Amino acid sequence: MKDDPLNRQSLVFLMVSLCAALLLHAERLPIWIIALAVGVMAWRYMIYQGRLSSPHWSIKGGLVVLGFVGIYLTYGKQFTIESMTSLLVAGFILKPLEVGTRQQSYVLIFLSYLLISLYFLFDQSPLGYLWVMGVLLFTLATQITVNSMGINHQEEAASSGFRSGAIWQACVLFVKSLPLALFLFFILPRLGPLWSMNISTQAGTIGLSDSMSPGDIAELGKSDELAFRVKFLSNEPNVKQLYWRALVLDYFDGDQWSQSYKPKVNWASSNKKLGNSLNPVSYEIMMEPHEQRWLYALGVPAPITSDIGVREDGLLIAKNKIHNPWVYKAQSSFEARLNETHLSKQDYLAYLQLPSSNNERSREFAQQIKTQVDSAFLFTQALKQFISTQQFFYTLSPGELNSNSTIDEFLFDTQKGFCAHFAGSVVYLLRAADIPARVVLGYQGAEDNPVAGFYSVYQYNAHAWVEYWVEGGGWQRIDPTAWVAPERIEQGVESALKNEFAGFSSSNRWLSSVRNQFNALNYYWHDWMLNYKGDAQQKLISKWLGNRDQYEMIAIYLACFFGLVGLGFLSLLFDFKVKTLTYAQKLNRQYQQIFKSKGLDIQASMTVAQLSHKVIAYQPSLTPDVEAIRLKMEGALYAHVGGHMMKEDYLEIRRLLKGLNQKMLNASKLEKE
Repeated sequence: MKDDPLNRQSLVFLMVSLCAALLLHAERLPIWIIALAVGVMAWRYMIYQGRLSSPHWSIKGGLVVLGFVGIYLTYGKQFTIESMTSLLVAGFILKPLEVGTRQQSYVLIFLSYLLISLYFLFDQSPLGYLWVMGVLLFTLATQITVNSMGINHQEEAASSGFRSGAIWQACVLFVKSLPLALFLFFILPRLGPLWSMNISTQAGTIGLSDSMSPGDIAELGKSDELAFRVKFLSNEPNVKQLYWRALVLDYFDGDQWSQSYKPKVNWASSNKKLGNSLNPVSYEIMMEPHEQRWLYALGVPAPITSDIGVREDGLLIAKNKIHNPWVYKAQSSFEARLNETHLSKQDYLAYLQLPSSNNERSREFAQQIKTQVDSAFLFTQALKQFISTQQFFYTLSPGELNSNSTIDEFLFDTQKGFCAHFAGSVVYLLRAADIPARVVLGYQGAEDNPVAGFYSVYQYNAHAWVEYWVEGGGWQRIDPTAWVAPERIEQGVESALKNEFAGFSSSNRWLSSVRNQFNALNYYWHDWMLNYKGDAQQKLISKWLGNRDQYEMIAIYLACFFGLVGLGFLSLLFDFKVKTLTYAQKLNRQYQQIFKSKGLDIQASMTVAQLSHKVIAYQPSLTPDVEAIRLKMEGALYAHVGGHMMKEDYLEIRRLLKGLNQKMLNASKLEKE
């Protein structure tokens, strides 16, 4: 087959589809890749105009090497989805420089399809799907345009208008593919998608980490990224109880808190529910990927979803890292306590650990309080009295702690901090008084969505609090932040940090309603997409097809599949298209209709010349007009290769026919008068 060079229309379609595919990833691409894409587009356009020549192989090789170097300098040795996508894009945008013919352009088109599919690695929202479908349809139209090069069908394309355009044909193909797509989605067993690969993504690094410096949580407080959504299935708690525990930090090195001691995980607790006597709260969490194994839970939890274990410190742990959005169910009790009976020696060592030096004022202060009280509870009350009566200030911008004794500096000098400052300092004082204590990281509070009945938890809800151990009473929770800013716990972050709040804040009911509607749409979309598998799919299939054994289901699957394939072959064997008339056929019908209405015996098979002779014999006075029309029609047909009439000629001849018809009507009126 002849490999034709790209014409202007095909090149424009290719460049636009390439730009559309790149725009899907624009926010994740380094700026130098965007600049390179603009340069390549301009270069390719200059090649088409003949102002520049195609680059030499040495220049192409140099650009490839620069692309690899750029990726390395941008991402280093990080093997992430972003780095791999950027590498693919870097090669993708260089390809137009060597694409000059129809066959070569197919490689670029298929790379566009791959790049479009990679968008779902990062975004699976309903608006994202609509955007992808639009880009996909245009890329398919590009493929149709390129494939149609060299086919001389100007008249047919023009006469059928939009219906035979490349975009319309792409839409038709898309609609034809829907039955098979719906069958694959609803009926065929759901397999793990491409984006469930266990590869890290930088997009998942936004959120809590397994260590905490005083300013880390404050930085999260400035982010409005979604952490997870939750829907309560029973016994919905009040906002004061919404402490979503995610991490327990036990080790302090003088600067930051981290995880050193990791208690055992009880995997046998999966799918076991708490007793009704504990008034459990049941809930379903739809979480965003964070590249870790820890999950979110309230109080003392028990997982309902499989492949989730419970650590001895009350954390829910997944068997695998969460690389993609995930839905799980759990129950929690606010009445139960962790480790009510005793702590092991290892527990004591872990939860009493302190650096051997620095923060002397804090140590002395803790010992002073210890001599005045005789229980851990009274010790915490003394700390509450101290913090609530001093000039402590709750803020997202506390400034840096520069000394080697950060606890001393915060407690006795700056007295400005976010939740991490208060929680870390109180745990330090408890341990200095020989009371086992630990920092708990997670989120506090949630934003209600009344439209869909779920709650959203954002990064600005990130919080740190304290748990201390009481002999015979287990671990007790205290929140030092509430001693300084009680409105933070009772009313939320917005009330406590009105001038620093990073989330949505508006008193306009219409804006709030629109936002709730949009968030509800996202929730329903993700809930449906993520939950439609396994039991949900089986329930739907059973509802449609009844309860069948596996052999009957296999037979039904095969029958449906081959039935759809058979319909596809039938559509190829039989031409179901509505026949469209060419310009010449339309004009001939109009010409014949004019004289049929006058009573002339006109046959449908008559040519233009035969019709002209018959009309002149009928009314000789019309000879000049009839001859002009005949000559114009014959000239329009035979002046172009293939005998195709152009649209301009069609419009002019149609005007002549209207003039002839009007002339005959005027003549008829004069005769009657």
